[in-house]
Amino acid sequence: MTIQDKRKYLNNLKDICFNQSKKYKKRYRKLKFKDDMLDVATSTMTASVIAFTVSGFVVPPLLIASVSLTGLSFVIQQGQKTYNLKRKYVQHGITITQYDALAREIIAVLHRNHMTSIEYDEFIDSMNDKMALIDDTRII
Repeated sequence: MTIQDKRKYLNNLKDICFNQSKKYKKRYRKLKFKDDMLDVATSTMTASVIAFTVSGFVVPPLLIASVSLTGLSFVIQQGQKTYNLKRKYVQHGITITQYDALAREIIAVLHRNHMTSIEYDEFIDSMNDKMALIDDTRII
C-alpha cells in the first residue's frame, strides 16, 4: 500500500468512528429518556400514595388507588432493575467517548505530513487494535 492508500484507509476509519459515535448517541438518548421517564413515573406514583395516606380519607376507591399505585410502582422499579437501563446508557456514553477520542487521534495523524510508510503501518495497527477493544466492550 502506498502512503496515499494508507491515508485513505485512515480517513475511512475516521468516518466509521464518527458514524458509530452518532449511532450510539442516538441509542444513549433513547435509553436515558426511557429511564428518566420511568423514574418520573415511579416518583409521581409514590408521591400520590403518600398524599392519599396523609390525607386520612378512608374512602375505598382511594385505598384501592393507593394499593394499585404502590404495586405498579414496585413493578416498574423491578423492571428497571432487571433491564438495567442505567448501566446500558452509561456504557453507551463510554463507547461514544472512545469512538470520538479515536477519531480525534486519527485526525491528528492525518494532519501530519512527515510520517513514513512504516509509521503509518504502526499507527494503523494500533488503531485497529483500539477499534477491536472498543468493539469487544460495547453493548450492541
